[in-house]
Amino acid sequence: MTIEAWLADRTAPGALGPQAERVAHVLVRAPQFAGYSSAREIAERAGVNVSTVVRTAQQLGFEGWPQLREELRARYLASVSSGELSMSPAADPAAQTLRQDVTNIGALATPDNLAAIRATAQAVKAARRTLVISSGSGAGPAHVLSHLGGIAGHDVQLALGAATGQAVQVARLEPGDCLITINIWRLTRTLRGLTRLARERGATVCVLTDLRSSPLAEYADHLIVTPVESVQAGPSLTAMVAAVQAVLSELADDDAVRASGRVQRMWQELDLMDDQP
Repeated sequence: MTIEAWLADRTAPGALGPQAERVAHVLVRAPQFAGYSSAREIAERAGVNVSTVVRTAQQLGFEGWPQLREELRARYLASVSSGELSMSPAADPAAQTLRQDVTNIGALATPDNLAAIRATAQAVKAARRTLVISSGSGAGPAHVLSHLGGIAGHDVQLALGAATGQAVQVARLEPGDCLITINIWRLTRTLRGLTRLARERGATVCVLTDLRSSPLAEYADHLIVTPVESVQAGPSLTAMVAAVQAVLSELADDDAVRASGRVQRMWQELDLMDDQP
């Protein structure tokens, strides 16, 4: 059972409330961090006060935060092998970051995720056009997907920036089109609303996010859930980029090779690259 499923099993849907849900999201997204942190550190990362952390633990059936932390730590350690995790403080943050990212990518390769990755690629292939939307940290993976997807010969367009501009592009979606929403950490009202509207317009909706319980899942035809656990305060984007690369690998067929060749020849004709002979 995943950390997210374990927490969901301990309370009724919607019973925690918005502030407690923010605490629960930290536990799901960063179980290694949470398994060794104080209630104050959890509160700081969740953007709530310490008493909210304690109340959340009690709502989940524990006496307080120390008891929840102990159970969370045990479950997290059971989910990874001893060789994948260093339990000492981050004396070598670079090495710990790389080890954590390896763990995240390994956790990404579930049967459900692999099926969703293949289905997302098929949706892009079948679509008249594909629109990619995101916000915040998700802009990086979104750029990778749109840029390389376009080179592979697909009409993949990126809509970032002002909500009004994103809304214009979503309004142009029709049945047979595809929307890919990439969300990491906090979910904005704009991103949620645009995803809902794309679904209402008949587009195939593919969501890459870090929570299976994300509100975006309600609108998703295909849902890819990527771990973002990090040894630092913010999320790690490595697994999300790996998911994007996996989608792109499913697009790599003979047509993609020919499309990429046309782009390469155009770059040469325009003398755009400084590394040309």
